[in-house]
Amino acid sequence: MQVDRNQKTVLEFVRVLDFSESIAGQFCCRILADYGADVTLMEPPEGSVTRTMGPFREEASGRKGSVLFRHINLGKKSFVVDQNSDAGAKLYHAILKTADVIVAPAGFDRSLLKKINPDCLVNIVSPFGESGPKSDWRGSEIIYQAMSGMMIQNGRRDREPLYGVGHRASYCMGIAAYSAILAALMVRERTGVSQEMAVDIAHTAASMTYPFALQYSYNGSFKRRGSTGLPLIEVAVSDGWISIWIRANQFSSTCKGLGLSELIEDPRFKDANAQKENFAAFIDEVQNHVRNRNSSEIVAELQARRVVAASCYRPTQLGPDAPHLAARNYWRTLKTEKGDQFALGPQFRMSKTPSHFPQPALEIGQSEPLDNT
Repeated sequence: MQVDRNQKTVLEFVRVLDFSESIAGQFCCRILADYGADVTLMEPPEGSVTRTMGPFREEASGRKGSVLFRHINLGKKSFVVDQNSDAGAKLYHAILKTADVIVAPAGFDRSLLKKINPDCLVNIVSPFGESGPKSDWRGSEIIYQAMSGMMIQNGRRDREPLYGVGHRASYCMGIAAYSAILAALMVRERTGVSQEMAVDIAHTAASMTYPFALQYSYNGSFKRRGSTGLPLIEVAVSDGWISIWIRANQFSSTCKGLGLSELIEDPRFKDANAQKENFAAFIDEVQNHVRNRNSSEIVAELQARRVVAASCYRPTQLGPDAPHLAARNYWRTLKTEKGDQFALGPQFRMSKTPSHFPQPALEIGQSEPLDNT
């Protein structure tokens, strides 16, 4: 889909103040900025804490800058207000009057906002919410995943629970907070009612997990880690790894696609029960056969027989030269003082109101004074 940058963006009428100090909150506001909202990151004098989170790269100033910060704050302004001074407090009050939406951490004082800008929507993003026995806990990604029940289901049965790397729970929470804001904006437009929202990372992480808790409450059964019931294969090849999912009626097609037709008549795999009982032996046969072969060649052979298979891409293989992403115009190129930088593309596309083409995240306080202040 070709994007006409002269078209209107869907959220250009919304002004957002981002007081959040978390990946989740700032990613939520990044998506709002992607679709045209006027978003300002409200930073303390020392800068947002996310500026100190790695990984890092050298910036035009010669200092090390956070790649994570740049990613979750694309398209935003940066503004610093020191509320400890009379002038700063006055400026803070004036800024609050301009906002349609505020995204803030737990403990954000809403009493002043209600007096001076009662129509403003407030979304509180936090690790565990503002109430409950864990409301004063601090979290991290591994904690969120562990408490969600997700980790206990990941990994091999004979190994420890597997942590899904990255900031999965935080990014999912950011999307949940974004969705809540859109819903609240719709309610306000239709009814005139403004409201507060609350989204916590631990709650969102729990909703991401497998439905085994519901299954247990229903029939008392619980699947152990590694017992998915699906015939999945993950094997190493010369240039990485491939994954294969063998449907019940595709054992023969899989063997032919792998060049292992002789296994079709092997007594160990004569029927579905035998295949299930000796599946570990089948994986060993596949691994020995494909170890020195190329992933794209194997995947093409399997897919030609309608077998579900794919290469396991490294992050380095997903850059601007990745054929599918390039064909879909996914990557964005941002002009900076140190040359072009690549940025991840939009989460979704709209034909009449496309996403906003962002500018790189700014240095601390690097924006013009906010309008109406």
